[in-house]
Amino acid sequence: MSRIVQPRVSRRIGVPGMLVAILLAVGCSAAAPTVPPPPSPLPTQPGCADTKAKGSLCIVILGDSIAEGVPVAGDGRWWPRLETLLATALPGRTVQIDNWAVSGSQVDVLESAARDQPHIATYDLAIVIEGVNDEHVLTADAWRPRYEAAVAALEAKGLTVVVTTPPPQLDQGAFGTRYDAVAAAVREVALRGRPLIDIAARWRADGPSVAAAYYVDSVHQSETGQIAMAKLARDVVLGVVHAR
Repeated sequence: MSRIVQPRVSRRIGVPGMLVAILLAVGCSAAAPTVPPPPSPLPTQPGCADTKAKGSLCIVILGDSIAEGVPVAGDGRWWPRLETLLATALPGRTVQIDNWAVSGSQVDVLESAARDQPHIATYDLAIVIEGVNDEHVLTADAWRPRYEAAVAALEAKGLTVVVTTPPPQLDQGAFGTRYDAVAAAVREVALRGRPLIDIAARWRADGPSVAAAYYVDSVHQSETGQIAMAKLARDVVLGVVHAR
């Protein structure tokens, strides 16, 4: 049997050709960096286990890594702390907080939670912290209608939705403006009668020299920041509970 031999192609490139090839490779790399895909919406989640308990208060946390409590672990995160604070403030009531936040999530994950989770109606309240990851792909004006529609969809299932501004950007010990448009959009959504946890306003009121202890990087919160978030959330949630 005869073997077909492909013609040999020289791989030797002269110096000018090598320079052109290197420049093209660098240019392509700079123009198209590798970006990981955004996270997918959660699979179906169980509802609040204590929803039928007398006097139960069921809260679900939705949003991004700030909502999840990254990078703090375990009970040091803001929402287990909130659960403890609420249980202390509401003796005789069963308080359960479940966290469905997804690190890196954008508004489509929030939309999916409102649309696709059949057991979300077992919760009394949803606390939503979302928008930081949308900031680099959507303008605040384009993001706000989708965010508000997702909030309204949760409300249509019987939940009271507590909207939350993200922490302001901290850059070399000073507050930046990167997330200010998102915070302003969340405040607009809150103007329609929704409770608001205004982290951005509180941190700015504390000032960068105090609030610097709240951060581990430009936006994520340290354990000190988690403690402050939990106390701020407690006051807002108790306001909602006592108004019912």
